[in-house]
Amino acid sequence: MKRNILLISLLCLSLWARGQSGTQPIILGHVDTVYSEMLKEKRPILVYTPGFDTVYFTKPQYPVLYVLDGDGYFTSLVTMIQHLSQHNGNTVLPQMIIVGIPNTQGHRTRDLTAIKSSQDTTSGGGEQFTAFLEKDLIPYIDKNYATAPYRTFMGHSLGGLLVINTLMKHPNLFNAYVAMEPSMFFDYDVLLGQADGILRQKDFKGKSLFLAIANTMNPGMDTTQVRTDTTTITHHIRSILKLKDILQKYPANNLRWSYRYYPDDDHPSVSLIAAYDGLRFIFKDNRFPRNQPQYQYFDKTIRPAEMRKMIDAHYQLISKEMGYTVRPDEGSMNQFGYSFLQQKDYERSQMFFQVNIDYYPKNFNVYDCMGDCYLAMNEKGKAMEYFKRALSIKFRQDIKEKLDKLEKE
Repeated sequence: MKRNILLISLLCLSLWARGQSGTQPIILGHVDTVYSEMLKEKRPILVYTPGFDTVYFTKPQYPVLYVLDGDGYFTSLVTMIQHLSQHNGNTVLPQMIIVGIPNTQGHRTRDLTAIKSSQDTTSGGGEQFTAFLEKDLIPYIDKNYATAPYRTFMGHSLGGLLVINTLMKHPNLFNAYVAMEPSMFFDYDVLLGQADGILRQKDFKGKSLFLAIANTMNPGMDTTQVRTDTTTITHHIRSILKLKDILQKYPANNLRWSYRYYPDDDHPSVSLIAAYDGLRFIFKDNRFPRNQPQYQYFDKTIRPAEMRKMIDAHYQLISKEMGYTVRPDEGSMNQFGYSFLQQKDYERSQMFFQVNIDYYPKNFNVYDCMGDCYLAMNEKGKAMEYFKRALSIKFRQDIKEKLDKLEKE
């Protein structure tokens, strides 16, 4: 598989106007290419990765969002997730890698439907496409990007149908699933007919599903009336409502799931708000407890020892929910430490630097920072100990100069 990174206009929001020069585009991601052994074809993928500094900080791990019809949903998801995971101190969502999977020409129905239908002779390649995800794409992303072992699968319409098919038949491929207006009616409700037996028999422990239902009813109908309707136009929503009913029948299968009905949105318009709601449901506990988390760290009514307990408890909770060790953001803890150091609040500064030492003990920078803290406190012996520890992990001239100056003194 050959990685081919090309910047393309699809992934750029241009700020320039014709006749003007000297301005730069905003880059939201890049195009990569994966050759699929399963499909025997090259597949373009759209990839967004959060920026990170590995000069000073440990290489991070990010959960991955895989989205079908990627050419349609990639850019809106990038800006949404950037806003909710970074902007103004937001931690509503974790920072994550986004992989948009565009359709290749003429192959959307082939790839997104798992059953060969007499209604559409191009259908039925969904299982092979799922094998592409499992055998080709996911291993490639894990090898070449800073991934954590947590994956979310999102799709709309036929993409939502494949999301439900994957949840029911390949549940361990992803941790969480977002099905927006899934086309459960496809091929005379065949997947819907299988759902009852699968959802009754399988254990979906550790899996999450968000189901979005738009208003595709005739004017004047409600969700009760539409269930007894037999017209073709309401077949779509009736099939999704039946899926919801089946999901509600089997709480013992351990699937964590939720749904939302959007009376003011139709099939095309629902995807943006449904993606937002779905990700909020999946990562419901990601935000540090309290309404304004960006200010909580600076709340001096909370003692540093109490704050440390809150930090540890929060990340233990998230780690338990996501099934792997989730650590506080090293760069943020570092920033808070130096912020309090400038305020001469040494106890709080030490607390944040100690968080990084405990969670990132193999990184030289965490010891250098604590050395700076002790140096500001005029505890030179302690500062020397930490600078020596930093140098034992990685030699840096700036740290050596600080240590040499202290030794001379």
